[in-house]
Amino acid sequence: MRVALISHEGGGISSVCHGLAQSLAKKKIDTTIFEGKPACAHKTERLNDYLEITRLPILNFPPKPLWFQILNIRKLFKVIDNFTVIHGVSPNASFAFTFYKRKPFVATIHGCPRVIQKVFVSSPISCWTLGDFGLQIMEFPLHDFAISRILSTSDHIAVCSFTVLEELKTYKSLDSNKVSVIYNGINFNEVENIKVSSTDDKGDLSIIYAGRLFWTKGVMFLLEAFKLVRQNFRNVHLNVFGKGPLEKKIREFIVSSGLKDEVHYRGYVPRKKLLAEVKKSDVVVLPSLYEAQPMFALEAMACKKPLVVFDVPYTRELIFNMVNGLTAEVHNIKDLSNKIQLLLSDRNLRIKLGENAYNYIKQTHNWDVQVEKYLEVYEKIK
Repeated sequence: MRVALISHEGGGISSVCHGLAQSLAKKKIDTTIFEGKPACAHKTERLNDYLEITRLPILNFPPKPLWFQILNIRKLFKVIDNFTVIHGVSPNASFAFTFYKRKPFVATIHGCPRVIQKVFVSSPISCWTLGDFGLQIMEFPLHDFAISRILSTSDHIAVCSFTVLEELKTYKSLDSNKVSVIYNGINFNEVENIKVSSTDDKGDLSIIYAGRLFWTKGVMFLLEAFKLVRQNFRNVHLNVFGKGPLEKKIREFIVSSGLKDEVHYRGYVPRKKLLAEVKKSDVVVLPSLYEAQPMFALEAMACKKPLVVFDVPYTRELIFNMVNGLTAEVHNIKDLSNKIQLLLSDRNLRIKLGENAYNYIKQTHNWDVQVEKYLEVYEKIK
């Protein structure tokens, strides 16, 4: 069997793609990742006997997944006959393959555009940025078309959570007979091999956030909550990782709030370096208003870190309050602050929730288990 995985470079979906590819290769399944990269010539890199990555050029402005397909579809159609199964790990980067009927096509869906747009539109207009508006409004027809097309024509659909499956019922083309719920996975060997030095001896505490800097990710709620945290914890620092249209607003907030020595905007860092930073932190906060199943949350839990999240549909499938993390009332800055302070004030609670988080994720989101579910799908449709 030969499997072609279609994705885009960077972000959580890319992490899912690479994790699945590595797991397939461990099973001695010939696997190739096809992904777009700005300012890149067509280049193939062989990682091991069973895994290679082919990077193809894209235009470095939105909508990148569409340019990836327009620029490269002829090249891809020429080589795709060499594969047994085509797997669109990123729907937006792979829906063109639904028009290629000579090979079975599987797609993984990581969220519902209609619900994402609804969450965005319900946010205050004063908080919108041009980047937010472009992604959630201007690009919405493309995202919606990609999901509709994939639901109606794919040989099989994998959705990353039961929450997403429920949301997709707004599409009439959804056929429950060809849908499987397959969680995103974690490569625990990779996570556990990331070693970090012991934390400093100054007694400082650290909070970490990572994600795209869009309104729906809730980072502005975290910054407001951190102002309250600082009233009771003078030795705490917040590290913000990521890039996006809110970067300018975040920088302005840090300065205007007098937090330039306590809040550190770190931008984008490679994934392994980010995981090392997570391991050195005390608390991870991911106050998203919408997610499907964020890889950063899974990775933080795999690093034995307690998460603080808003109580929204995706978190109810992943975080159980006071068991493997803490949930705060959505939009409630004071409650978010209180939950963060509870963890900062109780080291034993942090350790307990972190251990429970690790055990839960290792049981339910382990790539060694999830890859078997994908192999069952491939065998069924090939």
